[in-house]
Amino acid sequence: MKLKQGIVIAVANNYADVKVNDKFYQAHIRQKIKTNGALLVGDQVGLTMIDDNQAVIEKIFPRTNELYRPRITNINQVVIVNALTNPTFNTLILNKLLTLFNFYQIDVILVFTKTDLVKKTDSVWKKIEYYQALKYPCYFVSNNNQVGIKELRTIFKNKFSLLTGVSGVGKSSLLNSLEPGLNLTTNEISLTLKHGKHTTTTTKLYFLLDGIIADSPGFMVLKLQGLTKFDLALNFPVIKEYVNKCKFNNCLHQNEPGCAVVKNLNDKLNKYFYQDYCKILLEFINLH
Repeated sequence: MKLKQGIVIAVANNYADVKVNDKFYQAHIRQKIKTNGALLVGDQVGLTMIDDNQAVIEKIFPRTNELYRPRITNINQVVIVNALTNPTFNTLILNKLLTLFNFYQIDVILVFTKTDLVKKTDSVWKKIEYYQALKYPCYFVSNNNQVGIKELRTIFKNKFSLLTGVSGVGKSSLLNSLEPGLNLTTNEISLTLKHGKHTTTTTKLYFLLDGIIADSPGFMVLKLQGLTKFDLALNFPVIKEYVNKCKFNNCLHQNEPGCAVVKNLNDKLNKYFYQDYCKILLEFINLH
């Protein structure tokens, strides 16, 4: 019998919620699947259909990527939401996220909210120019007056996107702006199953704008899991452009001889980015 293919939207012990085309099923997880490793939100799976509501997961198709927090897989792109103000724009957190997604080789789109609360002369725009120079796609929106929302809708089509950002940047408001009338407390994909108890996750999947959006409020508890200090040195924004020019391939861009990063610091390399790098590296080393 040919297996049906679906996407996992929630996991709990022996069962998972799976979307197959436009229908949702509660699927039993075969023991062989659990033995080979955890089933994750975002997994593409092969199923045997039992009836109109139930199925059995027989196999997991190969993953394109896998993130630690949230525990999710097969993401096509990450949309990082940043506020231009309230809260103050934080390059340190954004650069840490960019390092992580550079490591995983996942495309990143930057969305900057609250454009109605800043002036063109405000200093925050100088920081934004750094990211534009790095060729990250940047979108500027206001959830209050809907500026930029129409253009932003196009980025989600045919994509499995992870939406992330610190508390207060306007992420929930952005979702409501993208899909007018969306009620996050009732229209989100339910993570409650009749059998068992859910693993610790706050990830919610929204099937919107001809794509899938994974909203993860807890993602900002970020410890760069899965990376080494050398991965950090290789994947930090801007710095990664110089690493192949360093004398040593294990250079951490501190006081090593022949470091191309330090050599270019006062010329081509932005000192604020480098300061962020040093802070993140020190934090990483202290934690490990």
